[in-house]
Amino acid sequence: MSNNKNDEGDILQEAFDDLYKHTIEMSSKYNWQIIAATLIAIGLKTYKTVLTDEDFVSMMETVKESTSQVQPFEDTKKPTLQ
Repeated sequence: MSNNKNDEGDILQEAFDDLYKHTIEMSSKYNWQIIAATLIAIGLKTYKTVLTDEDFVSMMETVKESTSQVQPFEDTKKPTLQ
């Protein structure tokens, strides 16, 4: 019997890894700020599509309140923002 929460965690990690790999590949063509802005725009449009207006506003408040907890990627090669 599988643990559904663990399966969701595995799927989330797999999606993250796939998107991260593609993002790194994109960095050879686009600068990091363009990539980040595009990812945010896609994410917000997706949330706006799948959440109710109330849930979207609540999620945005949660994001705003969590800004101090966001950590940069820990990589020996930091991306250059151009």
